[in-house]
Amino acid sequence: MTEFHTFVDFVRDSKILEYGVAFLFMAAFAVFYRVLHKPQPQIAVARASVFDRALEQVKGILVPEDISFHPGHTWARPEGAMATVGMDDFAAKLVGRIDRVQLPEIGTELKQGEPAWTLYADGKAVEMLAPVSGKVVAINETAAKAAADDPFGAGWMMKIEAPSMATNLKNLLSGIVAKAWTEHAVDALFSRANQQLGAVAADGGAPISGMAKVIDVKAWDEIAKEYFLTK
Repeated sequence: MTEFHTFVDFVRDSKILEYGVAFLFMAAFAVFYRVLHKPQPQIAVARASVFDRALEQVKGILVPEDISFHPGHTWARPEGAMATVGMDDFAAKLVGRIDRVQLPEIGTELKQGEPAWTLYADGKAVEMLAPVSGKVVAINETAAKAAADDPFGAGWMMKIEAPSMATNLKNLLSGIVAKAWTEHAVDALFSRANQQLGAVAADGGAPISGMAKVIDVKAWDEIAKEYFLTK
C-alpha cells in the first residue's frame, strides 16, 4: 500500500491516477468512435461510381472512357486480342425496349462495318453493324432483357476474337471525339423531334427510352436504321 507523507502528496498522486484513467478512457472512446463511424467500403464505391457515371454522360447519354464507338452506334471494349461488343446507350434509348435479339452463331466471321446482329421490337427488325472484325467466340443469350437498361454491362451482345484489333480501333471513336459525336447525334435527333420530345431537350431533361417511337411511332425503325447506318 502506498504511503502518503502529506495531504498534498495524496492529492497529487491520486490526481495522476485519475488523469491516467481518464486518458485511457478517452483513447478507447476515440478508437470506438472511429470504428463506429468508419465509411463503409460499398458506400464509398457507390458514391465514386455515381460520380464517374456523371462525368461519362453527354446530354443524358453514357459515353464510357474505356469504350470505342462505331459510327453506327455499336461499341467495342478491347480485352487483349478479344473484344466485347454491343449497342451503345444512344441506340438503347433510341429504340427502347426490344423483344429479342438475333445473334450470329459462335464461330461466325464478322467484318467491321457490316451487319452483325438484328434487334426485334413491335414486329420490326433493325440490323446493327459490327464494330470490329473477327470471329464470334461467345454470345449473350439474355442481351435483349438488359440492353435497354445496361447496354455496356449486362446488355453486351457478343465477344469477338479480333486479330486486327489495332487496325479496327483506328476506325472507331473514343474519348473527347466520342463525346462530341454523341452530342451531335442527340442534337440532330432533337432537331427533328416533335414538340413533346423537343421540350424534353429544351428543359435539360435526360433522353427518354424509345425516342424514335416518340418521334414517329409508325416509322421508328427507319429512324433507327438511319442512325445505325443500315438504311
